[in-house]
Amino acid sequence: DIKAILKDNLIGTLATLNGDGSPWATPVHVFADDEALYWFSKDTHQHSLNIVLDPRVSVALWSNSQGTKGAYVTGRAEKLDEIDTQKALDIVISAVGKVPPVFENTSAYRLKIGQSDTSKTSENRWYFYS
Repeated sequence: DIKAILKDNLIGTLATLNGDGSPWATPVHVFADDEALYWFSKDTHQHSLNIVLDPRVSVALWSNSQGTKGAYVTGRAEKLDEIDTQKALDIVISAVGKVPPVFENTSAYRLKIGQSDTSKTSENRWYFYS
């Protein structure tokens, strides 16, 4: 179930922290492999600026295709170098067949999926921390 949620949901909510500590949430295109979530963003967008100041983030993904199911991944985002950006683009191409034009002139980011928190996880919700 969790692999289907990560594969089938291409839009998630990314939560970051503003400089004053207040939350900032925004929808982003999210792609996944077995180890991490990836997204692309312009360096000037608020969530990208927030990651520079504080890399702690959380991503929420929801699926309604087989009942309401969700995945929450919390950890530290990292901006990818050129080699890892190409690997992330390969994941995008595998998922949707091409690199969307909206990804031009953006940076790639990664959030490792980490370990499942079994104390929070239920039959329809999965929580991961890295």
